[in-house]
Amino acid sequence: MSQAISRIPGRYYFAIFVLASATLSYQILITRCFSVMLYYHFAFAAISLAMLGLTRGAMEVYNHPVRYATEQVGVEFARHASWFALSGVGTMIAFLCVPLVVPEQYVRLALAITTVAFVRPFTESGVCITLLLTRLPHRGGWLYAADLAGAALGCLGVILLLLVVDPVSATLGIGAFAAGAGWIVARNCADMRSLRISGAVALTLAVAATLHTGLEVSGKGHLGVFWAKGVAQTGTLFERWNTYSRVRVTALGETAPFGWGLTDTAKTTIDQNHLDIDADAATVITRYDGDLGKLAYLKDDVINAAYLVQPPADVAVVGVGGGRDILSGLVFGARHIRGIEINPAIFEVLTDKFADFSGHLDRQPGVSLVNAEARSYINHSSERYDLVQISLIDTWAATAAGGLTLTENRLYTVEAWDDFYRALNPGGLLSVSRWYDPDDHRGEFYRLVSIAASALQRRGVSAAELSHHVVALNVGNIITVITSPDAFTDTQWQAARARLLAQGFKILLGPDVAFDAVTSTLLSGKADAAFLASLPENIAASTDDNPFFFYTARFGKLASMPSWTLTNNSEAVTMTLLLIVLALCACGYYIFIPFVRLARRMPLSVLTPPVAYFCAIGMGFMLIEISQMQRLMVFLGHPVYGLAVVLFTILLFGGIGSATVGAHEPRSGAVVARVLALLTTLVAAGLLTPLLATWARSEATDIRILWSVLLLAPPAFFMGMMFPLGLSIWRRHADLLPFFWSVNGITSMFASVLGMALSIEFGIARTYALGACCYVVCALLIALSRQANRMSAERPVEAPVHQDKAADAAGPVASPQPL
Repeated sequence: MSQAISRIPGRYYFAIFVLASATLSYQILITRCFSVMLYYHFAFAAISLAMLGLTRGAMEVYNHPVRYATEQVGVEFARHASWFALSGVGTMIAFLCVPLVVPEQYVRLALAITTVAFVRPFTESGVCITLLLTRLPHRGGWLYAADLAGAALGCLGVILLLLVVDPVSATLGIGAFAAGAGWIVARNCADMRSLRISGAVALTLAVAATLHTGLEVSGKGHLGVFWAKGVAQTGTLFERWNTYSRVRVTALGETAPFGWGLTDTAKTTIDQNHLDIDADAATVITRYDGDLGKLAYLKDDVINAAYLVQPPADVAVVGVGGGRDILSGLVFGARHIRGIEINPAIFEVLTDKFADFSGHLDRQPGVSLVNAEARSYINHSSERYDLVQISLIDTWAATAAGGLTLTENRLYTVEAWDDFYRALNPGGLLSVSRWYDPDDHRGEFYRLVSIAASALQRRGVSAAELSHHVVALNVGNIITVITSPDAFTDTQWQAARARLLAQGFKILLGPDVAFDAVTSTLLSGKADAAFLASLPENIAASTDDNPFFFYTARFGKLASMPSWTLTNNSEAVTMTLLLIVLALCACGYYIFIPFVRLARRMPLSVLTPPVAYFCAIGMGFMLIEISQMQRLMVFLGHPVYGLAVVLFTILLFGGIGSATVGAHEPRSGAVVARVLALLTTLVAAGLLTPLLATWARSEATDIRILWSVLLLAPPAFFMGMMFPLGLSIWRRHADLLPFFWSVNGITSMFASVLGMALSIEFGIARTYALGACCYVVCALLIALSRQANRMSAERPVEAPVHQDKAADAAGPVASPQPL
């Protein structure tokens, strides 16, 4: 290698930093757009598309070594960075505009085709990143550190970006930055054409981003979501995006009062607005002028049945939404109502944008609203309530962590109900309302009862007394389950029963009312593992380790279920299984086939260890990341912290760890020390995470963030070492480095979907343990490889002719090739 290129110019570190940041930001943006326009589970495909594209880019470099030679790195980086920017913007605009130009009957097909096109921009990004990581002089882990640090900044940057601009403006801005990185790299190249193109693309997209942001702020026409989930998005009064939802308000006008489970049809009309989240989950904002008599119909809604069981003075409403449950508390005469709303966009709707329309609920006597996650707020608050009400909380909005990681998952777990019980005054009630159909949809009802039984027993209620703590009421397709840590006395229950029946509510469960054999078994304490396994649906109580309340369909029975019986949640799990199959096929195409071809030219004993190693770190890193994000999201108190704290910490400290790996293969003692430190910190973090979540749940938010960073940083630091450490150990296979990078990427894609399926089926802790085991495999492969190297070095050389034959057998790919 010539002296002129023995060091890496600083512009390359900056370039990979910016491009990694742009890539992750773009992936989060399309996750949000998929969740809005399609259904939430399609958003999970965004991660798979990103990893598939990055893998394709790596294989492009591997398959064309002459085109992507070292001397062409700057020119090719600039060219592909510009294509990343252009294809990213073009695909996003096409995805948004397809419903406008395609006949209605073909819209879904056209969107499916356009969705696949999102692979292209990630392919361009994959080429750029692979070029810098594998075609430049090896300087240890500094380039990989810049890559991870850039991704860390990207996950923070997109949070702030979506607070001030719309997704299209954000996409244009991201493209401008990516093309700008290409322009900086191309400035020192002789190819002026690449320099001019990169500069033109960056400048054009920056101007377009500025103009589009101005149009959005001024309220004039601009590009956006014109169609979502089969409905044209017209008549929008208000729209706000963030990293886990899009909130939109439209006018309903003077219509019949909205109700979830009304026993009577209201004879009057009332002015209402429609509020939806990701064009799916919806509620209403009711015009309120101070006259509670106009809201008397709220007494007929079964979700408010708890007010008839035992009139409360102090109420906590979890999930304020359009403010309907706040109005119910006022109608029933509650003295103090605490509304807890996690989504700042919805909070803005009630307290600012539509505050006049809704009667300034935050200013009503006795009403106080707070923008916080309910469990987190209740855990560190000293307030106590007579009623905690959770009415049909389901956003169906995918967080950036993936399509099946829903904000509301953590409300429906045994640990969550235990938190709510601790916030109740003596005799207080927890009321939870969900969807119900006596013939086709009982799974959620059964699971609510199962959670109640487990949570009450955790509070010391004996199995024989469980039925005296649970009441279930039904109207139409709504079920309300009311539980109390204190048993209902006969006098209390008989009075409550009379009021409930007089209101027209159907009593399914009560101290003297049984529903069926399943609920009777659940409330007898006899619902063991064998009983639960015998049922057609999985109704075992969801826990913080397995918080997937909505997924009651069993994996093994999904294939045999008729399509018309599948709910969106069943389809979500079906899509996860489909993605696993597709990921396996991709692994076969990008790993197995190239591996077989290479095995014809070099010994398996030489080829297998590095390939298996990079597979293992791709699997391990993603499984650890997903499981820790799921476990710490509720502890931190907000889904945005899954990005701002968990993912950011893992990427940042992974980058710092990567930077500690030098350019030369470390000594055996140093390798052993690093690997042992990694395994030790992984085990420690796995054991400490649930303990920390329990011990520090009442601490202030900044303290919980600090503890989370201290928990995540050590294993992330050592995980970051593993990729550059592998490059150092197997650097002699220079031509195979892009292949190794692609192996890492495609197994990360496989792990991203496998991890979610494993978490649903076996729990998050076991998924984390599998990720840790992947790093154990890495340790064994390092040990085997170094042992093989020592044996090879000690083997005597018999004759020069044998050396030539050995070299011929290995082929040019196996021989060292300086860059």
